[in-house]
Formats: sequence, structure tokens, C-alpha cells
Amino acid sequence: MNPFRFMRLRYLLGAVALVGGASFADPLPAPDIALTSAADPDETPAACRVGDFSVMTYNVAGLPWPLAKKGPEALHAIGERLSLMRAQGCAPGVVVLQEAFSGDAKAIGRIAGYPYVVEGPYLRTGTAPKGVERDWMLGETAGTPVDSGLVILSDLPVLDVKRAAFPEGACAGFDCLAAKGVLMATLQLADGREVMVAGTHFNSKGASHASAARALDAYRREADFLASFVAANRTPGVPVVIAGDFNRGQRPARIAALDAAIARLGGQGEADALKTWLAGGPRPLTSPADAATIVRRGRDMQFTLSARGKALIPAGADIPFGTEPDGSMLSDHIGYTIRYRYPVS
Repeated sequence: MNPFRFMRLRYLLGAVALVGGASFADPLPAPDIALTSAADPDETPAACRVGDFSVMTYNVAGLPWPLAKKGPEALHAIGERLSLMRAQGCAPGVVVLQEAFSGDAKAIGRIAGYPYVVEGPYLRTGTAPKGVERDWMLGETAGTPVDSGLVILSDLPVLDVKRAAFPEGACAGFDCLAAKGVLMATLQLADGREVMVAGTHFNSKGASHASAARALDAYRREADFLASFVAANRTPGVPVVIAGDFNRGQRPARIAALDAAIARLGGQGEADALKTWLAGGPRPLTSPADAATIVRRGRDMQFTLSARGKALIPAGADIPFGTEPDGSMLSDHIGYTIRYRYPVS
């Protein structure tokens, strides 16, 4: 075979796995909140009115054809469900998407009716530090043919946006073909107070096809970059939510790297928002198995950073994107929402 055709085929096959991390969820029950088409605010489920604002994180598996794990119908259904949730008054105020690479994935915000749609970085720049291996067979020297796949949808006005891809060297294997990184938006609540929401997507392990040692080195570099980026761009006195697909799993070395990064920012890595909320005792989730699966997999997480005593408190949770009634899933990840209370003092 012509070597150039071989490389194109290799990159194509590698790109199938470049962002997801081969992490398929266990079978899950139906969504936690039963929705109707009613738009009367008085009929809004009480759980949807908890807290001052809400953030959903969801890896939508939106790779472009012919790499897509799911067809465009699944991505359209995600947008339609969010639109129905909006009609019911239950749509999350902020949605942090990962793997929103394709046009159909990027259209989710428009279909759902979000007035603010912010996309993440498109290119990785710079050169790899000395001593960091780059394997052209794994596409590590091929640039970034696809963007970050990060998108933030918001009902809250967007006051400012910062974005950056992870630098050269902070990726391994086929993951380097995407401009994964950090997308950070400053949002304004109805009472004028501000919050910051950052979305991210970290390097996978086995799916990157890099060695375990090199994948871990890239992961540590990404965690360090996340901490540095958020520290440099956060507004003093404004609390932060960091949400996304951290591809952490229950791997001690990755747990340690991510915990250290969150600790540098004044947060608690092991106390992600869903675990914090669940730790408060019995919770009104009709599908507790969903929440247990999210925690066990250790990939889709939300962390909070307080500022000058202003702490965001997880006050509720729901899981609108799990297993469908026919047993299928719209993605290979679970989309879940945390509802935050933002105390005045």
C-alpha cells in the first residue's frame, strides 16, 4: 500500500478513538425527570426550581461522519429534549458539551433555543518541550484536524470568554488530533452576580494508543495547564464551576494529578459536585443507579471553586440523558445536571 494512503487510513482509524476514551456506560434507566409539553411555570417540577443556577455536563459523542459513534438523529434528539425541557422550565441554565465536533453536534444549542453559544479552541500551537516524545505514526505530529469539541450553551448572559488548547506535549497518541483544552465563560445571574464556568476534556488512556506512561505524562501536563489557565483567568471574588470529561477513571495516578490541580485552585478534587450532593443522605433521584455509575466511572465531573467566602453549594441534581426506554443511549456518556445555590454571603 502507498505509505501516504496508509497514514491517512491510520489517522482516520485513530480519530475514531481520539477523544472518547473507549468509555461506554452501563445500561441506565430512563431520565430522572418526566417531562410533558406543558409550558405553564406553575407546572414546573419543584426539583427544577432548586438553586440559583444549574450546569449540565455531557459528552455527546458528536464526531463527524464517517467517524461518528452515533448518527445525526441522536444529536438532534439531544437538542429536541433540551428544547422540551425548556418548555417545561427544566432546561439547565448552562450546558457544557464535549465531543461536539460535527455540525449536527454544534447545532444542539440552536435546536434547544439557547441564546448564547460559545465554542472552544480550534488549534493547538507551539512546539513540544524538549524530552517529550512525538510519534508520527500516532498522529502526534499531524496538527489538529478537528477542533476541541468543547461548547458552552447558556441562558445566562455571557460577559467574557477565554479559551486555549492544551499546549504541544500535553497530549498523547491519537488524542493529539483534536485541539482539546479549556473553554471558560463569565456569566451573569439574574440578580447581577457573576459566576464562571469552565469546560474541558482530558486525554484518554487506552483509546489514545499511546503507552500508559506517555498517556499519564500527557494527563499530568493537562491537569497542570488547567490549573494554570483557570488561575490566570478567573476573576477575583467570582466562584467557578469546572465541568467536563476528565477521563480520570479510578486510576490512582490520574486521581492524584487531578486532585493536585484542583487543590492548587483552592478546591477539593475528590469532592466533585455530584459526590458532594449525594453525600448529604438519601436524595430524590428516581434513578440512583445512574448517579452511582457516573461516580464509579469517574469521568464526567463538576468541581466548584469558592471565592472570598462565596461558595457554590450543590443543591440538587437530575440526569436527563441516560438510557432511552428502548434500552439505547443517545451517547456513550451520561448527561447530568447539578443545581447550585449561590449564597449572598
